[in-house]
Amino acid sequence: MIKLGVLGSTNGTDLQAILDAISSGELNAEVSVVLSNQKNAYILERAENHNVPAIFISHKEKTREEFDAEMTTVLNEHGVDL
Repeated sequence: MIKLGVLGSTNGTDLQAILDAISSGELNAEVSVVLSNQKNAYILERAENHNVPAIFISHKEKTREEFDAEMTTVLNEHGVDL
Protein backbone atom coordinates (compact mmCIF):
# COMPACT_ATOMS: atom_id res chain seq x y z
CA MET A 1 0.00 0.00 0.00
CA ILE A 2 1.30 3.43 -0.92
CA LYS A 3 1.13 6.30 1.57
CA LEU A 4 0.02 9.57 0.02
CA GLY A 5 0.57 13.15 1.05
CA VAL A 6 -1.93 15.58 -0.43
CA LEU A 7 -1.17 19.28 -0.87
CA GLY A 8 -3.98 21.73 -1.46
CA SER A 9 -5.13 25.26 -0.86
CA THR A 10 -8.84 25.23 -1.72
CA ASN A 11 -11.78 22.82 -1.44
CA GLY A 12 -10.07 19.46 -1.72
CA THR A 13 -12.19 17.95 -4.48
CA ASP A 14 -9.18 15.94 -5.69
CA LEU A 15 -8.65 14.74 -2.13
CA GLN A 16 -12.27 13.60 -2.00
CA ALA A 17 -11.84 11.69 -5.26
CA ILE A 18 -8.75 9.97 -3.84
CA LEU A 19 -10.55 9.10 -0.60
CA ASP A 20 -13.52 7.74 -2.57
CA ALA A 21 -11.22 5.60 -4.74
CA ILE A 22 -9.53 4.22 -1.63
CA SER A 23 -12.87 3.52 0.03
CA SER A 24 -14.21 1.68 -3.02
CA GLY A 25 -11.06 -0.44 -3.36
CA GLU A 26 -10.04 1.13 -6.67
CA LEU A 27 -6.87 2.54 -5.14
CA ASN A 28 -4.61 0.58 -2.81
CA ALA A 29 -3.36 3.54 -0.81
CA GLU A 30 -3.90 5.60 2.29
CA VAL A 31 -3.77 9.35 2.73
CA SER A 32 -1.22 9.88 5.50
CA VAL A 33 -1.41 13.66 5.73
CA VAL A 34 -2.94 16.71 4.08
CA LEU A 35 -1.02 20.00 3.93
CA SER A 36 -2.27 23.46 3.05
CA ASN A 37 -0.78 26.93 3.03
CA GLN A 38 -4.28 28.40 3.51
CA LYS A 39 -5.46 28.28 7.13
CA ASN A 40 -9.17 28.21 6.26
CA ALA A 41 -9.02 25.94 3.21
CA TYR A 42 -11.85 23.42 3.19
CA ILE A 43 -9.39 20.67 2.26
CA LEU A 44 -8.20 20.71 5.90
CA GLU A 45 -11.73 20.19 7.21
CA ARG A 46 -12.38 17.52 4.60
CA ALA A 47 -9.25 15.67 5.76
CA GLU A 48 -10.25 15.93 9.42
CA ASN A 49 -13.71 14.58 8.55
CA HIS A 50 -11.94 11.44 7.28
CA ASN A 51 -9.57 11.17 10.26
CA VAL A 52 -6.59 12.24 8.17
CA PRO A 53 -4.06 14.57 9.81
CA ALA A 54 -4.57 18.07 8.41
CA ILE A 55 -1.73 20.54 8.77
CA PHE A 56 -1.56 24.23 7.96
CA ILE A 57 1.90 25.50 7.07
CA SER A 58 2.16 29.24 6.63
CA HIS A 59 4.25 30.43 3.74
CA LYS A 60 4.33 34.01 5.00
CA GLU A 61 7.61 35.42 6.24
CA LYS A 62 9.50 32.38 4.93
CA THR A 63 11.70 31.92 1.94
CA ARG A 64 10.59 29.36 -0.62
CA GLU A 65 13.39 27.11 0.56
CA GLU A 66 12.26 27.34 4.21
CA PHE A 67 8.65 26.63 3.27
CA ASP A 68 9.63 23.65 1.11
CA ALA A 69 11.90 22.31 3.86
CA GLU A 70 9.07 22.50 6.41
CA MET A 71 6.69 20.68 4.06
CA THR A 72 9.32 18.01 3.36
CA THR A 73 9.87 17.48 7.08
CA VAL A 74 6.15 16.99 7.73
CA LEU A 75 5.75 14.63 4.77
CA ASN A 76 8.71 12.56 5.98
CA GLU A 77 7.36 12.49 9.55
CA HIS A 78 4.13 10.96 8.20
CA GLY A 79 5.95 8.33 6.13
CA VAL A 80 4.66 9.60 2.80
CA ASP A 81 5.74 7.66 -0.30
CA LEU A 82 4.17 9.97 -2.87
